[in-house]
Amino acid sequence: MRIKTEVVVGEARTQLLIVSDPVTFHTPVYSLLDEVVEVSIDHCLVCTDKVLFNGTLTKNLIYKERPHPATGEGRILYHEMKLPFSGFVALPGAKPGDNCQVESAGVGDGNFLVPLMADAAGIRIAVEKVIVEVKLKVTRVEQVAV
Repeated sequence: MRIKTEVVVGEARTQLLIVSDPVTFHTPVYSLLDEVVEVSIDHCLVCTDKVLFNGTLTKNLIYKERPHPATGEGRILYHEMKLPFSGFVALPGAKPGDNCQVESAGVGDGNFLVPLMADAAGIRIAVEKVIVEVKLKVTRVEQVAV
């Protein structure tokens, strides 16, 4: 007896360095409190022996402005940015028409806000540098004997 089932052709992972254009903060970043990062893969395409993909890195910086010298009061602010990216992984045996599955997509061990211009009020212009890790799996439907 034979049945149709999905079989795994292979898995592959890659890392990408995403670098933003310079970001100007209308209210300077006096103290960075938190960074919330989300990575999504929007599309992947299986080609001969490789998989192409497109994604979006969404990053929210949560920060304090410089406190008022007399009162010590200040605001908590955030800045959101969306950075599109694309890449590919080599996956021997993959063929057009195979299925692509995103196993994981996230931030690796590099996530940096690099100041380009700063003064006593804080960071006024900076770039984001983030290492994104993507793991993909390719499957295809085959008939197998049971």
